Formats: sequence, C-alpha cells, structure tokens
Amino acid sequence: MNESMGHQQERVAILGAGVSGLSCASLLKERGYDVTIFEASDRIGGLARSFEWHGFFCDIAPHRLFTHDKEALEHLLALVPMKKHQRRSKICIGGKMVRDPVNPVELLLRFSPRLTSRLVFGYLFKPKLPEESFENMAINKFGHGLYEFFFKPYTEKMFGVSPAEISVEWGRQKLRVSGLKDVFRRNTKIFFREFYYPKERGYGAISEALYEKVRGSVRFNSRVTGLELGDGEITGVTYTDANGSHAFPCDRVVSTIPATILGRMLGRDFSFRFQAVQLVYFLVAKPRIMPYHWVYFGDRDVVINRFAEFKNFSDSGTPDDKTVAVAEITVPTDDPVKDALAGLERYGLLREEDVLDTKLIYERFGYPVYDQHFDVVRVEAEEEFGRYHNLHLVGRNAEFRHIEVDEDYAAALALVRSLEQKPPSAAP
Repeated sequence: MNESMGHQQERVAILGAGVSGLSCASLLKERGYDVTIFEASDRIGGLARSFEWHGFFCDIAPHRLFTHDKEALEHLLALVPMKKHQRRSKICIGGKMVRDPVNPVELLLRFSPRLTSRLVFGYLFKPKLPEESFENMAINKFGHGLYEFFFKPYTEKMFGVSPAEISVEWGRQKLRVSGLKDVFRRNTKIFFREFYYPKERGYGAISEALYEKVRGSVRFNSRVTGLELGDGEITGVTYTDANGSHAFPCDRVVSTIPATILGRMLGRDFSFRFQAVQLVYFLVAKPRIMPYHWVYFGDRDVVINRFAEFKNFSDSGTPDDKTVAVAEITVPTDDPVKDALAGLERYGLLREEDVLDTKLIYERFGYPVYDQHFDVVRVEAEEEFGRYHNLHLVGRNAEFRHIEVDEDYAAALALVRSLEQKPPSAAP
C-alpha cells in the first residue's frame, strides 16, 4: 500500500494559516493526511504576509531568508523563484550612520574621544558579573561602555523592559560571540552576509505558494474557541464563523496560535509576554530613499527599531518615480507616524514634504519576550500541552521561540518525520 494511503482517514485540524500552519498543511497533505486549517482572519501568512499598496508589495516588517538548514532552504527555493542578495545595512546611532557589522576603527575615528575612550576602557576592564540576566551577560562580553551605548537602549526599545529583566537565554541565542573581534565580525545566523528574497510579490510569495497547495483546506473567518478533550487526547475543536458555532471532530491538532491562547482553551493561564509592533509605511516621491535593505536605530529617543525599503529587496514591476519603506516600532507612542518621521529626518533619510501617503498596521503578537521567568513558564506549558499525545505545536508564537520562516518550515518538516515514525494512535 502507498505510504500516503495509510493517512487518508486521519483528520488533522491546524490552528492558524500563518506560514507555520501552511507549511504543516502542505507537507501533511502531500503525505495523504486530511487537513483543515482554521484561520480567524480573512488572510493567510500571519507575520510572513505581504500586501499590495500603491503598486508595491509590502511585507509586515523586514523579512529575509537565511538558513544553514540545507533541506529547508531547498524546499523553500523550490516553492518560489528567489534572488540572492548581498546584505546592505547600517546602524544609526549617536547622530551618525555607521557600518553593520560595526567596525571598531570606525567608532574610534567618528565619535568623540570621550565616548571612544569609554568604550575601550569598558571593554579592557570588563567585570565578571553572575550571568543572571541579559544585562550581565552583555556587560561581561562587551563592557559597560558598549552596553550603555548600544545594547541597553536597543533592547529596551525592542522589548519595553530593562535588559536586567531579560533572560540570559536571549543572550545565549543572540550573542553567539566570545569577544570584541567576534561581535564586530558577526558571522552568525543573526548577522549574515547573504540572504534570499522572492523575485516578485514580496516575502509573502512564500506563504502564497504554500497556500496554493492547500487552498481548498482553509476556512477563513473561523475562530477556534475550544478543544474537545478525551483520555489523553484531543478529539475535536469548536469554532465560530458567520453561521454560528460548530464542532469539528479530528484525530490530531497542530497549533500555530500563541501559546497563551491555546493554554486558555485548556484552562491554563500561561504568563508568556509578547511585544506588540506598530508598522508605519511611507509612500515617498523619490526613486530611492537609500541604498540599504534596512537600517537599525540604536538611539534611545528614536522610536524606530528598523527601517527597510522594499524596492531594494525587489523592484520588479514597481513605479520608477516612487518608493515605499516601513518603520518598525515597538515602543509606546501616541503618534507613530510623526515620531517615526522625526527619527528619519534626523538622519537625513526622509523629508516630510516627500511623503505622499502613510499606512499604519498594528500586530499584537510581534516578538516573544524572554523575560526572567519565561523558561519556567515554558516548561509548565510543555508539560500541560504534552498531556495530549495528538497535540503538536509549531511556530514562533506556539512554541514561544524567536524563530524565522526557515525555522518554522524546518519545524513543520520535523513534525512530519515524527508522525511517519510511529502509528497514528501512538503516543510520543
């Protein structure tokens, strides 16, 4: 009997039509599973979606494909025609635009002697603090000077809390270096030299290609409201749509929705924290704003984290005389458009008179916040979710991991392999 035939009677409910849900659905459907995706909104892709605006395909913040996972990369490149880019980025800090990765000689030459002496002195005489937080870990590696100059303000902007409240686990994932020379090289997954990006239709082209494989299996505007529980398993989901409330019997559930929402369906309140993101899009009456894919902002008083220009990722079919860019903001602001523009004007990137239109998008679940208690909470969540042998979690918000699209897809591949290694009714 064909391998896929053995799965035809197994119904899988997938919660969420983001890139994780679509990846799981596509891979499972190829193997004969009967998949149904429940999506609360009327769109696919989640944070990895794109939308058309004034003749441009705009992403939900800057996205790029970079991975050391050759299998995941091969799968994704087979889905969508992509172009390999040489990374072009800058860091705006202290009133100057400097290289990314940072060049230490440039810092010494371009900033005041007082500042550079503080950076050098801080590094040469680093303390040895107990690594109980991201703050202590960063100071141990780079000294007080560089920590105060860049790491502290950027981290506070990104997460809305002091680095002293961020878990050292965040540092272990993001500061994969052993010394000053290494951080300036930044030759890691986080600081890469090359990346891939779809030739047309924005980064969301990846989600669109996955959707085409499972188009008939997606139920839009269908919000899952509960789970039907059996003895150590989930026997179905309940959901609401325009016609009311419904029950959907199933053999497996793959959840890609935030772990907090899934927990509440099981009667548990997990104190995971997610940082919301505001995205300000600018339509600009210029052929180009900058030669960079994106720039970072390290200044405490500039609300922007990152600023990206889509034409530099793909200019296929775009207007010649206009461009569109996006500013990502995670700090509270009553006027994100005005405050973002102020930061861009300070660095000479944009002038108000050149702005033809703006658009604001709010995303509630932007970044998982690795606070000091997240690892304890994650263990509790894993224990709770692990009580149900046919419940599987895939993706950034479901697993509470700060991962990218390639890792979402790799997690979907791993799920499929795990299911192929045991009979459908077996517990993991």
